[in-house]
Amino acid sequence: MRVRELEIENFRKFRRLVRLTGFDDGLNLVCEGNEAGKSTVLDALRAALFERHGSKSERIQSFRPHGEEVAPTVRLTFETGGETWSVRKRFLQKAEVVLEGPRLRATGDEAEERLQELLGFTRATNRGADADTRGALGLLWVEQGQSFVLDAPGEAARRTLDAVLAGEVGAVTGGRRAAAVMQAVEKSLAELLTPRTDQPTRRLRAAQQAAEQADAVAAEAQRELVQFEDVLTRLEARRAEDRRLLRDLADPEEARQIATLEADVERARMASQALAAAQSHLREAVAVRERLEERAARRAGLRVTLAAAAQRRDATLANSADQARALETARAEEGHAASLLEAARDALREAEERRRAARVAKAEGDRRRILAAAFARLDAAAAIAAELDAVQRSLATTAMTEAALERLQSLERAVVERRAAATAAAATLQVELRPGAPATLLNGVAIEGDTRVPATERQVLDIAGVGTVTVEPPAGGKAALAAWRAAEQDLAGFLAQVGQASMDEARAAARLRNRLEQAGQALAARLAAACPADPALGAATGLNALRGALGGEDRPDPGALAPAGETSGEDAEARWEAARESERSAQGRREAAVEALRTAELAEVRQAGEAARANVDHERFAGELAAEVAALDDEGLAGQSSEARTVEARAVLARDEARRAASGLDEAALTRRRAGLVLKRERMREERLGLVQEIARLEERARTLGGAGPASRAAAATEAADAARAAHERLREEAEVLRLLKQVIGDAQLAASRRYLAPITRRVAPYISRLLPNASLALGDEYAPRALVRGGLEESADVLSKGTQEQLAVLTRIAFADLLIEKGKPASLILDDALVFADDDRFETVLEILADAARRMQVIILSCRASAYRALDAKRIVIV
Repeated sequence: MRVRELEIENFRKFRRLVRLTGFDDGLNLVCEGNEAGKSTVLDALRAALFERHGSKSERIQSFRPHGEEVAPTVRLTFETGGETWSVRKRFLQKAEVVLEGPRLRATGDEAEERLQELLGFTRATNRGADADTRGALGLLWVEQGQSFVLDAPGEAARRTLDAVLAGEVGAVTGGRRAAAVMQAVEKSLAELLTPRTDQPTRRLRAAQQAAEQADAVAAEAQRELVQFEDVLTRLEARRAEDRRLLRDLADPEEARQIATLEADVERARMASQALAAAQSHLREAVAVRERLEERAARRAGLRVTLAAAAQRRDATLANSADQARALETARAEEGHAASLLEAARDALREAEERRRAARVAKAEGDRRRILAAAFARLDAAAAIAAELDAVQRSLATTAMTEAALERLQSLERAVVERRAAATAAAATLQVELRPGAPATLLNGVAIEGDTRVPATERQVLDIAGVGTVTVEPPAGGKAALAAWRAAEQDLAGFLAQVGQASMDEARAAARLRNRLEQAGQALAARLAAACPADPALGAATGLNALRGALGGEDRPDPGALAPAGETSGEDAEARWEAARESERSAQGRREAAVEALRTAELAEVRQAGEAARANVDHERFAGELAAEVAALDDEGLAGQSSEARTVEARAVLARDEARRAASGLDEAALTRRRAGLVLKRERMREERLGLVQEIARLEERARTLGGAGPASRAAAATEAADAARAAHERLREEAEVLRLLKQVIGDAQLAASRRYLAPITRRVAPYISRLLPNASLALGDEYAPRALVRGGLEESADVLSKGTQEQLAVLTRIAFADLLIEKGKPASLILDDALVFADDDRFETVLEILADAARRMQVIILSCRASAYRALDAKRIVIV
């Protein structure tokens, strides 16, 4: 299979239409930055093929761009089996699918089924497509973060691999006959059970429902039979209970007991009334006696209270005189404290005046000293500023800046390089003079000893008495010589521009400028330190700010800067503190005297109130006692009390006699016993009426149920239920047999495939040896890498490093793809951000293997690392 074109719209981050075109048959590279949508491209490819267009699962909902109610749409053009196909799927809103190919256009479920047949995958589940349904392409299209997973292929992919291996090993796995048998078994089993969940399908479900319905009918008929028998049983029980009630109601003993109890209740009522009257008379006598005793006690209490009130009245009169004397004393002390406070305040005002004058004098002295220090800083800063100005003027007169020096050095290097280039291409004139040789001139200049010069220009050697030798430079060196001269002219021109005669002078000037710049920086720092901010003057940082702050000030006379009267100022402060302390002390004493006067006044008021209350209480208690005695004197109160005690004693005797008469008769108990017997008979009568009604209802119910023939109907329903259960059991056993047959055939094919995993192992072996020399890969029962064999030792695949696991997973998928392509099955390899754990050497080796695989299949690599794939010969696909 080969991807040719992909269009995506309203799919996750791709809100506008995005198109990927130009896919090659071999190696294709989609290299974009993070969050550019590479993984979304793979999700869209999968959605176009494997997801059901009509699904509304959570995964399909996630295709929508966040916060937008749109319809995600994907259109894919691909080739398989030499034919070009196009599928377009629209999800959620007006969902649709259209499949177009050679002489075919299908829509809806037909298009989904043709896609499944064409590419060898199965129908997605309600939650969406997964590893078990995507088939071989799902195994070979590796999403981000899953390239190192060594899990076994999904169910659909395993079936495809099983079929391919069956073709490789021929009769060992049954070949086409085994596949046909398996297909027939699966088809028959599908009529009874669902392929993946083993849930009953239409035929088995109908038999199951028929059996359940027949069981329900039989159960209902049996319940009706049990109900009829229960009605007959309850009818007989109610008739027997009615006969017992009639017998109990006709018993004469209960009527006699009720009449006897009524006579006893009447006698008990009369005795109880006599006892209640005696008790009432006794309570009245006791109340009279208690009232007289309370009156005598209250009169005695009034006499005691009156004596106490007289004592309190006398005591309060004595206390009032003492309190008046204390009040006069407090008033005198308060007046004395007030005069002392006034004197202390006068002394404090005088001390404050002296202190204020001393502070003004000190502030004026401090101000003069601050101004003197500020003027001194101004003088120092002005001197520094003058030096800094001189340095800056010197800097302005030299053109030898750092940039100019770098330019000169660059020109000097150019001269050296051009000279080297010119001399390298020129001949060399070497003159060796022996002792006693005649005078020799080179270009008119006498030479002695040995001389060696490059012949970049015409050289004339004049030997006295011998002749001349002329050396011409080679014609091919003129360009290098011209470049040398141009470089020298550029150097000389720039030296003239910066006003320097030579490079040495230029370097010296640059060093001088550097020293001047350093001096300027030091002076600027000193100037900033000499002109700090001065809050006392309100001056900000800087020379100009200091000058502005001192602009309206006169320079203080140095003779006026001596400290002025610090001792007198300290003395004024001490006198002020002492005066404040004396004033506060006098104020405290005055406050204490005022508080004492207030307390004395309050005490005097309280004492006057207590005296008035004591006098009022005495008069009130004397009046109450006089009124009490006037109403009934003491002799009359004593006589009435004696008579009340006699009446009470006679009432006690009458109460005791009535209690003895009523002790044998309990009216309440007798009444309860009589009421119980009467209530019993009433309940029996009511209960019998209910029984009569219940018996009539049960007789009618028995006639109704008996007329429907419940026994025969229950027997017929039970027979029908047995037949339905037998039919369902036969179909269920048939399903179990088919499932067992499918499992046995599958196990047989799997066992044969396990013995013949060599086709996959043979294809992956060259890749493993290129990546890990002298190593081989052992596959497990489910075609997943089980172990890596190195040096005769097996290393479990799940304990290898993440990088090695990732590389083995990629190489195994290439081998799977090779096997599928050789057998004519659709296959292509897509890797999303794979090989993230590979080191540089292994990364390059796997890239070489992928490049080789791309000669046999289409390979699409999605990556964000452009530099890692820069040397890869691949078709670059851009997301536009």
